[in-house]
Amino acid sequence: MMFKVHDDWKRSLSAEDEARLNDILRRTAKHRPAYRSAHDVRIAQLWAAILEIDRDNTELKKKLRKVENIFDVIVKAVEEEKYKKDTLIQSLEKF
Repeated sequence: MMFKVHDDWKRSLSAEDEARLNDILRRTAKHRPAYRSAHDVRIAQLWAAILEIDRDNTELKKKLRKVENIFDVIVKAVEEEKYKKDTLIQSLEKF
């Protein structure tokens, strides 16, 4: 074989990526009763990890929507204020 196989391939990752992966695995472990009863435990564990990542993604999307809504309100208020100022200036110019 040309390449040396690492038993603990996670150690080949950067420290940050290894920590992130370990966090995902730790959170996935709460699904252990479900994936241990599967025919292919490894595949079921991967699906459980995907569920955890999807949960994170959904949470981030909710937070992003809240921030977007805040900025939409701010932009709308600024645009209305600009419209009011432009209207006032036009009125004064006609006076």
